[in-house]
Amino acid sequence: MLDAFASGFLVFAFLATALFQLALVFGAPLGEYAYGGQMSGKLPIPYRIASAISFALTLAISGHYLAQLGVVPKLLSEDLNQWVNWGLIGFAAVAALMNNITKSAKEKRLWGSTTIAMLIAAIVVAL
Repeated sequence: MLDAFASGFLVFAFLATALFQLALVFGAPLGEYAYGGQMSGKLPIPYRIASAISFALTLAISGHYLAQLGVVPKLLSEDLNQWVNWGLIGFAAVAALMNNITKSAKEKRLWGSTTIAMLIAAIVVAL
């Protein structure tokens, strides 16, 4: 039951992250909440391209956790699925680290505790 809750939380968290990245792609003035808070307002094109890639990646990760819940069919074998789950722990750990060491107070306030919760949930799912 705990793993189902953790998977559901991760679906929600990665979908929210994907939508945030999509907003950046379309020019939402949220630059101080991303990429170390280096730019306020609308991001320049290279960062918007990076956000488009991030959008696709976080959407795919959300789909992976939907498969964990049985909402969509799993595309991976059980062994490969377990490897991906552990890889996503690494991904979540890097995200948590980067969002908690940033000098941007706004970015840290928005993503700091969220990414730590995502890391804990990813660990629960993998175990």
